[in-house]
Amino acid sequence: MVNHDSLQRALTEQSGVRSFIVAHDDRIVFEHYRQDVAPDSLQDINSVTKTVVGLAIGAALHEGVLPPLDTPVSRILPSMREPEFDSRVQRITLRHLLTMTSGFEWDQSVIDECVLGPCDRFRHDESRLHFILSRPITQPGERFEYDSHAVQLLSLVIESVTGRTLERYARDTLFAPLGIATSEWISDEEGHTFGGRGLMLRTSDMISLGLLMMHRGVWRGTQLIGETFIDEAMSVQSAGGPPMDDAQYGYLCWIDPRYVFASGHGEQFIFVAPRERIVAATTCDSHDAPTGVRDLFVRHVLDAPFRFPLQSIADADRALERRSTDS
Repeated sequence: MVNHDSLQRALTEQSGVRSFIVAHDDRIVFEHYRQDVAPDSLQDINSVTKTVVGLAIGAALHEGVLPPLDTPVSRILPSMREPEFDSRVQRITLRHLLTMTSGFEWDQSVIDECVLGPCDRFRHDESRLHFILSRPITQPGERFEYDSHAVQLLSLVIESVTGRTLERYARDTLFAPLGIATSEWISDEEGHTFGGRGLMLRTSDMISLGLLMMHRGVWRGTQLIGETFIDEAMSVQSAGGPPMDDAQYGYLCWIDPRYVFASGHGEQFIFVAPRERIVAATTCDSHDAPTGVRDLFVRHVLDAPFRFPLQSIADADRALERRSTDS
């Protein structure tokens, strides 16, 4: 289901695409890296990070360290019960955070430096947590509002219930079993792992995360995340909205009628198409110039027949290791 020649031509013509990998039936069937991008280089995946946070929540549920999703987050984070905050803050559940229906008002089009990384404002004027919780809020669960700030609450939840930062917990429960040996993940002003963005991975490791989703939380015979959670995560949970007006929303991932996808600014993507048994991952230059990789994925992958030999992921990993050693 990949038209190798036409996809390669399209990617060559589109200079903004840094990498594009496709797997079918657990085998790598296509790899493209722009000339200046090494296969083992870490890619800034921006808000694809959010989907990884969702998987970490699923792992914590599977381990039994996290209460059910309809539990108010205030039972885990006592700061949310402080009287200075709107009483509706205490009604926000884990499910609301996963579905972007917490009720907080936030304009996704207004990107300030505080949503992108550590911020001086939160070092001196107020804490990041106070800012998140003091924003205007409506009744949780009533509407979708893409909110990068609110995802930070899930990072604090993981830290509270596991005693480990989100980055450490994800490395232990997801990355290590998947063989993801190299990653970087930024922290906020107080050392809490960023939830909304900030993770850097190899494109091949993005494929592994997509395969974990496609196999309903199972990796090489081991259940890392419960099947029910993955099924719910990859099903429509809310109507969605900007910045993806043509997709609905699951648990920190987007739902297209034909596939599920993690999306980051600048067209970083993990695509999962269970019916076709396809996973793809793309990274692009992180700017506002569109590269159209969703359309490339549909036209040259989902709607195209296989036209070249398959390569196993194990073989691809060994080849990657050889390239890293040679370099």
